[in-house]
Amino acid sequence: MTSQFTAWHTDTDNALKRRVRIETIGKTFALYEQQWRSEAYFFGDLVYKGREGESEVFGLEDGIKARPKWRLGLKGDLPPEISTLLPKTKKSALSNIGMLIIAFLCLGIVYFAAT
Repeated sequence: MTSQFTAWHTDTDNALKRRVRIETIGKTFALYEQQWRSEAYFFGDLVYKGREGESEVFGLEDGIKARPKWRLGLKGDLPPEISTLLPKTKKSALSNIGMLIIAFLCLGIVYFAAT
């Protein structure tokens, strides 16, 4: 059984999401698009940036590459050879409901402090 996943990539040159193919080479990977190949990147240089829609988004660790807009999005069931090398994904500490509760608490504090 093969796992189905899609990958997209944006870089510092433009903000377009380009659909790419990932090829792993040991602990590194390269991105392929029609008539374009990226340089090799280490999986260890990736950091988890969060979710964007249904995609898990990764970026390059700050200080290693001067590419703040570089992002790699992965959606679907990842094959084991990729998922074991990726950094662990984290759930956000505060959900949208948690942020609403904090906002109402702050409003209540300001309201009662003013009286």
